[in-house]
Amino acid sequence: MKIPTLHPDSKPIRLWQVLIVSITIYNAFIIPFRIAFKNKFDGIWIVLDIIGDVILIIDIFIRFHLGYFEYGEYIQDKKKIAQHYRNRLFLRHLLASFPGDIIVRIITPNSLFTIALLRFPRLFRLPQFYRIFNRWETNINFNPTLIRMGKLVIVIILITHWVACIWFMIGSWESNAENSWLISNSLQSATITTQYINSLYWAITTLTTVGYGDITPTTEIEIMFTLVVMFLGISMYAYIIANASSLISNLDATKARYRGKLGEIQTYMRDNKISPELQQKIRDYYQYRWIENQDIRDYHILDELPEPLRMKLALELHKEVIEKVPILQGATTHFFEEIVMALKPEILPPNEYIIREGHWGHEMYFIKRGLVQAFSEKTGNIYRNMGAGTFFGEIALIYEQRRTASIITLTYCELFILEKDDFKKC
Repeated sequence: MKIPTLHPDSKPIRLWQVLIVSITIYNAFIIPFRIAFKNKFDGIWIVLDIIGDVILIIDIFIRFHLGYFEYGEYIQDKKKIAQHYRNRLFLRHLLASFPGDIIVRIITPNSLFTIALLRFPRLFRLPQFYRIFNRWETNINFNPTLIRMGKLVIVIILITHWVACIWFMIGSWESNAENSWLISNSLQSATITTQYINSLYWAITTLTTVGYGDITPTTEIEIMFTLVVMFLGISMYAYIIANASSLISNLDATKARYRGKLGEIQTYMRDNKISPELQQKIRDYYQYRWIENQDIRDYHILDELPEPLRMKLALELHKEVIEKVPILQGATTHFFEEIVMALKPEILPPNEYIIREGHWGHEMYFIKRGLVQAFSEKTGNIYRNMGAGTFFGEIALIYEQRRTASIITLTYCELFILEKDDFKKC
């Protein structure tokens, strides 16, 4: 059976990446623990190891069919994909999947340290974990700030765990010389759980530069490792503070922008002695924009896109509504493209006139969100209420005549306006 080229952003590949990340994190926790504590892992742990190894091997085959991007171009030629993978990651992934531990487990099942050590190449997959997270950050379906925060938390936990495992392993080696932190704290014969908790406690207090002094190094090797960890802790502390500050500021950037804008507007209205009623109305307007749009659905932010992309985006957003207009039915695709590019967004608060009866008309309107009412100011008759997906005022695009009805907003409304002059150019 011929396997088709898989797109790196397809849903199955994203789910597969979640599985690869989970296995990589599992190995990053379990393997250092086994090497340091020489604990026997049987039963469910062997099953998990085998399942994880099989998935990593399957991943190698998948990558020979996984397309990639090169300078913005999507490459799906199988020969190029295979060559690209062999030149970059194939050897590393192959070494990471070598089942040396399984072979030793069959021959000498009691060689716990050797079995654990032979699983160490699985950690060659760690850079892939980092690359996947970096790819998720640029994926529009994920919040990049939350992805960065998750990656930061995982990295911090892993580093702390590794430091704890190395600290215990050094203590175990030094115990053979009748002197180590394990002996001085009477932990040499304690349970593995107690030993790990104390190792983790020392790692956290040292990395965070707290250092209560209840667990201290007693040999030169332990002192040297402590110095290294303290230096690492200082560096990691600076790294965490910088990243946490950046993440928090990114999470709150939109709100800060909104508050800054509202503050400027309030200062302006106060300085110019605007009436309290109008001030409240303007504040309500900006609050609506914040609550409903988070101030990011501003269509002007797309102006930096090249025109072909803006046109495709505008068509996808508005073509369905525009096609409902009777005078536009049967128009060419090019005409529709010109129309959608000419639309101008507008947001209006409740009880505001959009059209006044008897005024000359020069534009038509499309309702993106909200509710409006058409009525006669002369007779008081209400003609109809219109909601999202409807339009009005289209006659003004063709004929020079006055409006025959008034249109007023009943709620906050998001509209798109098509000017007569723009329509004539299309």
